[in-house]
Amino acid sequence: MKMLLWTLLTFVISLLAILTWASYPWSLGESVVHPVIKNIEPIDMMEVDEHPAVIKVLTFNIGFLYGRGSEGPEYNHRKRDYYENALNKISQEIKDWGAEVVFLQEIDFDSSRSHSIDQAEFIAKMAGYPYVAEAASWDANYIPFPYWPLTNNFGQMKSGGAILSKYPITFHEVTLLAKPQSQPWWYNLFYLHRYFQKATLRIGDKDFNVINLHLEAFDKLDRQLQVTKLIHKVKNENIDMIAGDFNMLPTSALKKSKFFNDDEYENDSSFSIMNQSGLSEVIPEEIYQKSESLYFTFPAWAPDRRLDYIWFRPGLKMMKAEVLPSASSDHLPLRAIFQISEPRFNPYSQ
Repeated sequence: MKMLLWTLLTFVISLLAILTWASYPWSLGESVVHPVIKNIEPIDMMEVDEHPAVIKVLTFNIGFLYGRGSEGPEYNHRKRDYYENALNKISQEIKDWGAEVVFLQEIDFDSSRSHSIDQAEFIAKMAGYPYVAEAASWDANYIPFPYWPLTNNFGQMKSGGAILSKYPITFHEVTLLAKPQSQPWWYNLFYLHRYFQKATLRIGDKDFNVINLHLEAFDKLDRQLQVTKLIHKVKNENIDMIAGDFNMLPTSALKKSKFFNDDEYENDSSFSIMNQSGLSEVIPEEIYQKSESLYFTFPAWAPDRRLDYIWFRPGLKMMKAEVLPSASSDHLPLRAIFQISEPRFNPYSQ
């Protein structure tokens, strides 16, 4: 009997020790951090207009470049050369799309699943972005998911969002949002944080406050609370632009349930709440309603919904917005072009 108790006690202590080690740094609640802004020396640095009248911005959830199956059920561990090839491909795509500012979500910085390659640094170096801000929102010694086989476990994890810029980033702050209360604490120990990644960009002689984000995907109430918190930030911190994966549908979306992965968005007021922010979206609902499928961003292989957005303040003139084709991720990228100041010359004067 005594031997049985000692065995049971040893098992419990060992289990707790493994849980404690694997889930470190045990982050559950909301916190604000100020990560370092990185200066990168690109391989092929292109000259940029020091005082541009027009800028292009891009938002792209890259799904750590795994492609279809990145969420788990279809996931199988892939070799390093797969990720290196995918990084070279997406770097060329981003370079060709010509955005001065790129907002990325689900990007790995030091993760076993992608062979510990800092994907943000790699893309910045290859695509020509000298300024990088990284927001690690998923950080643990070991993620035991997908659960089986063990060889498919994600393992060590450091992943999140990144802002790549051709203009100086002078300020960087990351708000790691509290994890959903609907999930048990032991599950949340391994669950990722959703986040607001705020940065100040010095473009010409003006400062632009931007936010890159990735909102809750599986808990509508939590997502609605996150959008409400975001609006408070917009109204108190002079935010010029917000881009990222909101995991919400436009109010006018015709289909809101029975998607291939069982996602459903019925009775989700996230978009309606966001409309109270005072910001405009680059694809207004009256345009979206005319041809929904042109603006779907997920899943990339058979798009059936819109999850990715760019919102901007009055005063910026939106010139064009489009969803771009790509096979690099399970999402499609969204690009927008803005006039941020009057041209310094009259294009019709000659």
